[in-house]
Amino acid sequence: MTAETDALIDHYITSRQLPDSPDQCDDLFAELLANILRIETAPGRSKQTIRKDVDTLFRAASGEIVYLEIKYNDDHDTGKFVDINRKFIKTYAGLVNHLGITDITQLKPILYYFNSVKRWGPIYTPSTNVYRGAQLFDEYFETSFMDIDVYLRNLGDDEDIIAIFDDLYQLVRYKA
Repeated sequence: MTAETDALIDHYITSRQLPDSPDQCDDLFAELLANILRIETAPGRSKQTIRKDVDTLFRAASGEIVYLEIKYNDDHDTGKFVDINRKFIKTYAGLVNHLGITDITQLKPILYYFNSVKRWGPIYTPSTNVYRGAQLFDEYFETSFMDIDVYLRNLGDDEDIIAIFDDLYQLVRYKA
């Protein structure tokens, strides 16, 4: 991504922490994504290489590409919560470049929590881009969230853990 986008994201994260920042971030987040797209697709921009991992990337039935940053719980301390959102947005910017995204509707960033308990409000990422529990599975997958949740709840330090994951893979991979 460009140094300009990197600085833009850092400024966004910092400004959202200020007392006079609006409670809702829907419009600000949409404006941020639009600015990232504008900057990153402008010709002749010098790009810096920053490595970020991508938890999940898939194409939905609608054709849009969905980028997921996956966390089990929304129970992170303040500093970790800030870091998660910063990384989430910077990875989105990197994907805009890597995938050649030219329209904001082509790539949907989602911060996903397996657990549906909500600790933090929409400070950095609006509720439309934060999914919890069954919401993601209901919208995008044929596999039921409850099928996955049963496996996650029964995992532990058991020797049978590999077999459980193998069964889970079979369930997800070959679900009709």
